[in-house]
Amino acid sequence: MPVYTIASRKALTLETRQITANAITDTHCAVTGAPPEFVNIVFMQGHRIQGEHEIGVIGNVRQGGNRNKELTDDLRDRITHVVAKTTGLKVQRVLTTLIGFPASWAMEGGEILPEPGEEETWLQRTNTT
Repeated sequence: MPVYTIASRKALTLETRQITANAITDTHCAVTGAPPEFVNIVFMQGHRIQGEHEIGVIGNVRQGGNRNKELTDDLRDRITHVVAKTTGLKVQRVLTTLIGFPASWAMEGGEILPEPGEEETWLQRTNTT
């Protein structure tokens, strides 16, 4: 259940938000192996962003399992690049921060989330697919 919060100085169009949400979902799933049903994205507009950045992305993602430093760094870099591409900004104008949390700290549909890599069993058990 990653939650990506995208804060922008200026409003993004509905089309840009849809394209960006799809790109973030695809990227997160490709890098982590998590199912797309887990990815949640929130857009906020009119926010001050640190420094010269136009968009700030904060991703709350499960840690553990296959989520080592290399994977997390790769995920952060790829998210930064896809957000820059879908919003038409230079990469330097997008600030991405990932915050890891133990899977047991979050719930989806009233069920504690599985550890990374155990999603398929969890989805079958909870009948959420």
